[in-house]
Amino acid sequence: MTPATPVARRELEPTHPCIRCGREGVPADAGLCELCNPLELSQPSATQMHGIAAVGILAFVVLLAIVARVALAGTGPFTGEVANVVPAGAGLSITLSVANEGSNASATTCRVREPNPPIGSPVAVVQTPRIPAGDRIAFTIIVSDFGTVPLTLVAQCGSE
Repeated sequence: MTPATPVARRELEPTHPCIRCGREGVPADAGLCELCNPLELSQPSATQMHGIAAVGILAFVVLLAIVARVALAGTGPFTGEVANVVPAGAGLSITLSVANEGSNASATTCRVREPNPPIGSPVAVVQTPRIPAGDRIAFTIIVSDFGTVPLTLVAQCGSE
């Protein structure tokens, strides 16, 4: 029997997928595979590829801002007031009256708190039902943030 000859180990170079088609085995110093770049033209650098991605993300954020602006145009301003506060079980039953002075129907959030609250005092954040444009609605919620003893509360709705 002859002694086994050792097999020479070969170092594999690092590879990654093609940035265009995803094919595996593209050398680390190239961005595109042979099929996507058959003429071996100069390939985009990593900085160029990241720059393209960053511009795309920035353009998408700007597009979202424009869509949000159009979607929210004509909503509010909203004015809210606390109409009634009575004890209810483990909290207070609060009736809010909220007006939508805008030209589109919308819902908003109201922050219910004491008139001149000390730092750290509770604030209840409430989502209103949909309010038609130029209309006022009244609705009742039960809040446990202020205890069970009725007290004077105010409401700030929308961005007022």
